[in-house]
Amino acid sequence: VIIAHVKDGADLARQNHLPQSIIDFIEQHHGTTLVEYFYRQAEKRCEEDPTLDGVDESSFRYPGPKPQTKEAGVMMLADAVESACRALVEPAPARIESLVHDIAMRRLMDGQFDQCGLTLQELHTIEASLIKSLIANYHGRVKYPGQASA
Repeated sequence: VIIAHVKDGADLARQNHLPQSIIDFIEQHHGTTLVEYFYRQAEKRCEEDPTLDGVDESSFRYPGPKPQTKEAGVMMLADAVESACRALVEPAPARIESLVHDIAMRRLMDGQFDQCGLTLQELHTIEASLIKSLIANYHGRVKYPGQASA
């Protein structure tokens, strides 16, 4: 289901005659990244049950392709950090900064940006912009007396 959303989204985009550039974004926004949570769960099950065969990492990777344009690389990183930030219990600025940097470096080391032409300088600029936006979005607001909860 997790991995299938890329194919399903691209199919839906084709059915609705969206431009090829949008379809490309949909197909590239996860590249060939590892669905880490489910991969780690499978590894854990194999460790606990020696009768199970090892885990095939390729079964837990998106089919790709990796981002082919700078814009697709930005989309990949923005999508990943936004969803990860939503999962933070306490989205403090330092935690957001660390999270964004960690995800960017993992994508870089995994070769996800190899085909999109992003430079390291551009990647650092994108990180800074995402950090600024996420901190602004998730900063705590003062609750004034008599203010109802949202």
